[in-house]
Amino acid sequence: MKKFSLAEQAASLQLVAYNARDIELFLQCYSDDIECLDLKTGEIFCSGHTEMRAIYGAMFHRCPDLHCTLVKRIICGDIAIDEEYVIGQIPGKNTHATAIYQVNDAGLIMKAWFVRVE
Repeated sequence: MKKFSLAEQAASLQLVAYNARDIELFLQCYSDDIECLDLKTGEIFCSGHTEMRAIYGAMFHRCPDLHCTLVKRIICGDIAIDEEYVIGQIPGKNTHATAIYQVNDAGLIMKAWFVRVE
């Protein structure tokens, strides 16, 4: 039986929560001091659960057709790299994205980098 790494478990659960638009389950996947960054600019666009709840909770509420399809996942130690296609976030557009998640020893995502092309 294959044993899944903490990085793979965290990336998988957050994707399930994202697609269910379940903000409580989504937040459980992230450390309290999570930092989300734009990979190209290095800008931190979300820091901590309070900001994450505001940003993602609002998106989950306003985007009833939101769905992310995992194209490919690479696991390297405490890092999960996901290639994704997202629909329903921007009306009439599909988004090709890459998400990189760094997971701590507790199995929580502590840092995430994102890049997307619309």
